[in-house]
This record gives sequence, structure tokens and C-alpha cells, in this order.
Amino acid sequence: MYEFQFFGLILVIVILREIRAREAISLIPDVGQIIKDLDGLHIDGATYERGAPCRLDVQKDLPRPDQVQPLYLRPGTNLYWLPNADGQLEIPHGASIELYCSHPFSPVLGESLDEELRSLRVKCVQDTTFEWTGMKIKFRDFVCSHSIPYTVERLDTPCGDVTSSPPTSYLYRVGYDTGDGRFVATMELCHDPVHLRTHYARHQLTPANVHFQKNVKRLKFSTAGHFTGFDMTGIYSHKRQENVMAPGLIDVKSGLFLARGHLAAKADLIYASQQRSSFNYMNVAPQWQSFNGGQWAVLEDSTRRYVSSSGISASVYTGIYGEMKVAGSKSLHMTTDANNNGVMAVPQLFYRVLIDNGNSTRGIALLGVNNPYATLAQIHESYIICDPVEDQVKWLSWLRKGQAKGNPKKGYLYACSVADLARVVEQLPRPLLYVDELLT
Repeated sequence: MYEFQFFGLILVIVILREIRAREAISLIPDVGQIIKDLDGLHIDGATYERGAPCRLDVQKDLPRPDQVQPLYLRPGTNLYWLPNADGQLEIPHGASIELYCSHPFSPVLGESLDEELRSLRVKCVQDTTFEWTGMKIKFRDFVCSHSIPYTVERLDTPCGDVTSSPPTSYLYRVGYDTGDGRFVATMELCHDPVHLRTHYARHQLTPANVHFQKNVKRLKFSTAGHFTGFDMTGIYSHKRQENVMAPGLIDVKSGLFLARGHLAAKADLIYASQQRSSFNYMNVAPQWQSFNGGQWAVLEDSTRRYVSSSGISASVYTGIYGEMKVAGSKSLHMTTDANNNGVMAVPQLFYRVLIDNGNSTRGIALLGVNNPYATLAQIHESYIICDPVEDQVKWLSWLRKGQAKGNPKKGYLYACSVADLARVVEQLPRPLLYVDELLT
């Protein structure tokens, strides 16, 4: 039997050789060509649609800045459909993206939509054209009739100094509750409502974030249902600061006043909906405007550009440390509580930590001095809380020179290892103690 099978195999090989000898020699097609050849065919019951993916430039192919964009979601999930590294929202041909509005959608092609609809799944047809219920519609024409309210919701998870009993700080999530069991988060905050102090905000940066939507209108800051008993708008007003702070400390014309310093920055977030959710009082801390619009803005922009150029995805922790001291070593507070105790202390330092999501032991911590009146001698004595490492990090060459070091009014900057910072800033999550490799 085996002998018969062997001779049969020889016969097949001879026949195949004879057939190939009569064929013209052709190059083996690459995988891409094979896919193109299959495109549009029905194979084993599956349909392969012909056509290139829809690519939407987030700057020009979405609704206008004065219109309300839906949430752009991966269908059935609580995840944004984020753009690629080139700033294009890319949907495969024939695939659908989910659009969500908290109120009815605006009329499309002159026709009003069902007022009960809050979610649409629209299918990529070509370029910026999508299909919904048989109609071919430009993507930018899908608009919400009303703004989508964001939510700041406390979780039952202590954070910060978790050794305190009972805990005073908890995690809060910021984002959009779609009402069907999904919560589309934009950031996470570790906040202490007793002392009106947010220890840190956590959000994500990808190469796409450098393409954040421009010209998104800034909203008025909101308490989002928190800070009961405090007039947050009044606390940050220039007039009140001039009346409450020590004489000569506030000089509005020179930028020497305390601004609402974003933790998760507006420009760190891609879509208009994400950016708008950053305007909540829990996502800010008192930051001197000369620093906010000076070296801190440079630091934020530089980290976005680094993430983009390096091609990594990063978890970002932006937070505060310490309390700024004034004459007589007295901490500076923005207001007092019902017992006349100082709350909402002005931070001594702001920090920004980047963790490589692809290698959780790699990261970098960048710090800035939040005291425009500190001298260089005072900074070196009291504000350097971890060993500077900027000389070891090539992409931080901008930080080693110029105003990053020489002008405390605009903010003195330096860098440390994440583990070194976490040993000092006890409010940071303890796993960061093991991030000891530099993000170079």
C-alpha cells in the first residue's frame, strides 16, 4: 500500500512539473495585491467590500466649531474612535462608527430625525460620505441639537494618601454618561473635597493628540455638582485676590495673579467634547498666570510633541505638591472653610509624569516651580525635591537652557525619574515607585 502511495506521489509531481513547464513564469503577488484581488468578492458567505477607508481630517471634516459634535465612538463600547497619527479619523470602507448625542440630532438633509434617537451608526461609503437609512450624508452634517453635558462622578476608590483613616481623597471620573450603562471617560482625578485639593489628573496621550481640534470655544468653568458652599468663580476673581492676598502680591497687569491652572490640559484632548470636559473646577489648581502662560505651556507642548515624534502611547499624571509659603513661612490659601481653616492651598510645585504604556517601567517626571517670587537660591534650597536628570535625556535639551532655568517668574523647570518623584509625592499611585527607567 505504501509503495502504491509513493509512486502515486511521484506521478503527481511529474504532472505538476509538466503543467508548470507550459506556463509563463510570473511574480508571486504580494499580500496587499491578494487582498485587492479578493476585494468585492463573496467567499464562504463573507462579503469583502471594495473601496478605500473613509479618512476624516479632525480639523476640517467634522462639524464647525460653533456646532455641537456628537461623541465619536467605537460601536457599542465606551471608547472614543480616535484619529491616527496623522490626525485623521479613519473608518474602513463598509464599517460603521457610532455617533452619540444627549439630545436629538439636528435635521439632516432637511429632514428631522426621530426625537428618541440618541445614537446613530453610520457606515463609511467614500471619502467623507457616510450612509444612514439609505441616505448618503457628509460626515460633518451629523450634528447634535444641544450641547452634551459632562459628568464628574465620585468612585468608591480611595486615592492619594490611602493610609489616612477615614480617607479624605477619592478617585473621580470625568466624561459622558450615555444612559445605557456606558460611561465615556475623558480623564480621572484624585481629589480631596475636604481641603479642595486635587492631587493629580490622569489621562492618555497618543501620537494623535498633537492634532487636537483647534478653535474649540472655551467654556465657563463648572463645579459639576461639587464644591457645595464655595463660590469658585468668586474665589478666583482678580478683585478678590487683591483683597485677600498680602499687599503687593497680586499684580494683574504683570501676570502675577492666580489662574485656574488646568491639570489635564485642554490641548491634551483631541475632540471638542473631550476638551470641554476639562473645564471643571476639579481639574484645576491655583497656578500663577506668569507660569501658566510661560514655561508650563512650553512643557505641555513639548511633551505632546515628544509623544507624537516617538510614536508611543503614554499615561499622563499631572498634579501638585506642597504649599507655597509667603512671609513668615505661612502657607498661601485661596479661601477658608466654615471653621475658618485655610483650604485650597496654592501649590509649591506642579508636575507632569509620562509613563510609556508599552513598557510600564519607563517614564519621566517634569516639575515646575509655582512661585514667581522665589529666588534661584530659594529654589535650589526648597523646591528641588528629587534628583534632576535632564542632562541624561536627549529630548529635554530645551529644558536645560534658556528661561526654563533662568527666569523663575515664568517658571523654573527640571526633570526627575518617576520613582524618585513618587518617593516624595506620596499621593501618587504606589506602582509608580517601580518606574525607574528614563523615557529617553
